[in-house]
Amino acid sequence: MLLATLWVAIALRATRDAPRWSRIASVVLALVGSAGLTLLGDPSASSLADVLRLCLLVIVYPLVWSAILPAGAGLWWAPRPLAQVLGSPIVAAFGTPVALMAYCFTPVWPWTVGHAGPLVMSYPVLFGVGLLLHAGLKGSGHATTSIAIALQVLLSLGDLVIDAVPGIVMRLSTDVIGASHWAHLPHALDNQSIAGAFLWAIADVSDLPIIALVFVRWMRADAEEARRIDAMLDALEERPHEG
Repeated sequence: MLLATLWVAIALRATRDAPRWSRIASVVLALVGSAGLTLLGDPSASSLADVLRLCLLVIVYPLVWSAILPAGAGLWWAPRPLAQVLGSPIVAAFGTPVALMAYCFTPVWPWTVGHAGPLVMSYPVLFGVGLLLHAGLKGSGHATTSIAIALQVLLSLGDLVIDAVPGIVMRLSTDVIGASHWAHLPHALDNQSIAGAFLWAIADVSDLPIIALVFVRWMRADAEEARRIDAMLDALEERPHEG
């Protein structure tokens, strides 16, 4: 309930100037998302449950939320220079696998799931990381050249390989990752293998809407630049007649 309240507050604040349907959809996502996490059961009981929780908090919910919001709405809190940096899809494309590896392949994972306090606090922290990575997928609300966005599209395509790395390592590993917590549980290695497959699939599939969102930005930026160039040419053509 606390997490749902936090999400609703973030959604309402971020969508203050957004269309009404965006505010409603954001609140519904927060409530449904919080309810969906409760269906996973105890995340400390298996690595599979915790990886699914991680995917929902860091990838799925922030990605859907960013798709709902208009451009720049998710970065209402950031000053312009920071918003322009976070408005690059490269942040989500390359930051996501780094965040997943920092959580899954360090002592942070067994320590978090092994203690009730850090486990509870990890929910808003992981969701906050996901929002930070994905809030700028539609742009920062400031002008960006079509060439810059085209380069970002190409880099996002290359990220399909990088995003798969955490899931592949977990899927193919013959040792239990985070063994200090999971090793004593039954079927720990089997759960980890299935969790790696889910992480691999979700991370790669999530790249497709990211690429789609960036491609839409590219087309819009290109159309806007074409309109500006046409307006400049029209103005140049009218000047001799004025003389």
